[in-house]
Amino acid sequence: MSDPRAQLQDLRTRIEAAPALPERADWLARLDAALQALAANAPPAAQLERLRQDVEDAEHARDAANLQRMKVAGQLNTLQKALAAAVPQVDASKDAQSDALRRIEWLANHGGADPGAAAAAKSAEMEAPMPGRAVLEAVIAGQRKFTKQQLEFSIAEAMVLTGWQQTPLELMEQGEPWLAELILKNQAASV
Repeated sequence: MSDPRAQLQDLRTRIEAAPALPERADWLARLDAALQALAANAPPAAQLERLRQDVEDAEHARDAANLQRMKVAGQLNTLQKALAAAVPQVDASKDAQSDALRRIEWLANHGGADPGAAAAAKSAEMEAPMPGRAVLEAVIAGQRKFTKQQLEFSIAEAMVLTGWQQTPLELMEQGEPWLAELILKNQAASV
């Protein structure tokens, strides 16, 4: 939608150019009053810019909060999968939290080290959609690459960490080890 002031100014110019228009002077006076009222009620440019910046800041905060929720959900999911891999003796139900608590109870009561369960838990950690410390360290060392899901998550997190200063393509050009190091530094700083 175009600026109403421009539309009114265009109408005023057309009325001025039509000398035979009845009540021409009255119409011009009304248009001038409307233009003045619009100008008086228009927010200053600085206020508009500040409001735009506030909206942008709020969007960034929302995106950061969404990423944090995704991280927590990813961590919880990884933990539940690791527990399921470590204690396959406990059957799964529709309540993941209850299953996790029953598996922890089983581990507390039965103790012992099952090498197969430990390997399954480690595998679950390494393939989780949200890369953990072990994955990040392995990527930095060049021992492995991110999975597709881990790369997508890492790029989203890097966008937040860099304040949206780089596009996903620019972040990918930095390389996976750089992404992993950026995320690992942030995890260490937040501890």
